Amino acid sequence: MGEIIFNIILLVVLGLFFKESFSIETARTTDPIGPAGFPQAIIAICFVFLLISLYQAIRKYRNRDQTEASGKPAELSKEFIGILAVISIYLLIVDYLGFILTTFAFFIVLYALFGRKMTPKNIVSSLLFSFGFTLVFGTLLDLQLPRGIELLKNLSYWIY
Repeated sequence: MGEIIFNIILLVVLGLFFKESFSIETARTTDPIGPAGFPQAIIAICFVFLLISLYQAIRKYRNRDQTEASGKPAELSKEFIGILAVISIYLLIVDYLGFILTTFAFFIVLYALFGRKMTPKNIVSSLLFSFGFTLVFGTLLDLQLPRGIELLKNLSYWIY
């Protein structure tokens, strides 16, 4: 039931954001879509996915077994607690080790947490994610990513 209520609240919030996107000033733009087009498109896509999620939650709620005893909540699972711990540690050390190295280590630890073996494929995918995020956010979108301390900072200037 909580999932259904959460989805309904998100639908209301998305509706409010969509309404507010119409107030974005478009007087000086030459783009046919305008500056409001991108947020409206993203909100519409999220709205569709949220409706699908709401439908699935309602269907799951109706088909639940009343006699089934509830076990341990999913929030107390080893994976959930591990993900929270890894994200917390990531946020604490990303300023010191830099974005690329910390993100690479983050994905390696997540693979280990979910029981995947350290194969070359997993290591390469961690590298690709790390450099891919750096390319997208650091280079293409020109966002300031954490560079790390001295030596790592100097190396990061070679990459982005």
